Amino acid sequence: MGRNTTEMDAKLARAAASNYWTEAEAQAVLEACEASGLSVAEFARRHGLGAQRLRWWKKRRAEETGPSLSFVPVRVAATPSREAREAPAGPASMEVVLDRGRRIRVEPGFDAGEVARLVRALEEAC
Repeated sequence: MGRNTTEMDAKLARAAASNYWTEAEAQAVLEACEASGLSVAEFARRHGLGAQRLRWWKKRRAEETGPSLSFVPVRVAATPSREAREAPAGPASMEVVLDRGRRIRVEPGFDAGEVARLVRALEEAC
């Protein structure tokens, strides 16, 4: 067992025995929970913690940080050339029209997760 594992086990034992968590203690517990890959309920059960307490801290942290926005690369296409307009039709692309008239053109083979993140980011930005 490594030193970091022993230290984390000690922190989790103190957290389980305590009626009050500092911000730093809560952050350490939440990070350990996330790193474990376990559900909140399973992590809490294994370490003698209250699952509801973990959920409360997790919700509080999410409210403090707000929505996680990130920049997504966007390529602006120029007006297609005459050759491109007259080329045989391939697989169809689609255009997504958002609030306030924003448009996103989606080409075949797109990553649905990336498009969803882009739409959320654009909608939350304004």
